[in-house]
Amino acid sequence: MEALRIMNYPYQAIEEAVVNAFYHRDYMSCEPVTIEIEPDCINIMNFPGIDRSISEKTIAEGKRFVSRYYRNRRLGEFLKELDLSEGHSSGIPTIQEKLEKNGSPRAEFFTDEDRRAMRIRIPIHPAFLKEKENVIENVIENVIEISEEKLKNYMPEISKKKLEKAVEIIKMISKNPYISIDEMRAKLHVTDRTVARYISNLKENKIIERVGPDNGGSWKTLI
Repeated sequence: MEALRIMNYPYQAIEEAVVNAFYHRDYMSCEPVTIEIEPDCINIMNFPGIDRSISEKTIAEGKRFVSRYYRNRRLGEFLKELDLSEGHSSGIPTIQEKLEKNGSPRAEFFTDEDRRAMRIRIPIHPAFLKEKENVIENVIENVIEISEEKLKNYMPEISKKKLEKAVEIIKMISKNPYISIDEMRAKLHVTDRTVARYISNLKENKIIERVGPDNGGSWKTLI
C-alpha cells in the first residue's frame, strides 16, 4: 500500500510567487502587493507589470521570463543571500515545476497592454475541489427535517431542554457543515463547554460525525 501525498498548494510555488511579486514591484509606487485567496485559486498581484521586452505570448505561455531590465537589483541580491531567490530568471519555471510535480494545473499570468500590473493565478489541486464537492453532496443527502420525536428514538434518556438544543445543533449542521463551535454557542446562547457536551453526546449516539480535522473539517449528519 502506498499513500498518495498531494497538497492543495505546493509551498515552494507559493513562496516563489510571493518573492517574485516583492522583487519586481515598483517601490516608488504606493500600490501594495496583493494576495487574494479564493476557493479555487490564489491570486498574487504586483505593480507594475512585466517589462515590455517580454512578449504577451511568452507571458500567456507561463514559461521562463528573461527580461532585459531588472528592477530592484540590490533587493534581488539580498533575497539571494536569504536563499529566497536565485537571480537567474528561474522563478517562473520553479513555480510551474512544483505545480506539475504536485499534479496541479499550471499557473497563469495576466497583465494589461500598458503593463500597469502583473497577476499570477495559482490554481488549487483538483482533488481538494472534488473533496469539498463530496462533502457538500453528503450534506445535501443528509439534510433532514429533524424533529424532537425522531431524535428521542436515538436518545431516549435525554431531557426535554437538552433535546431542544440537540435538534437545533443538528439543524445548524444540516444548513452549514462548516459551522464552528463558537457560532453554535452564539446561536444557542450557551457556553463552549455546554456545546461540546451536546456534540459529544450526539457523536456517541452516532447521530453526527466529524469529517476531517478539527480545523478545516466539516460535520455530517447520520440519521
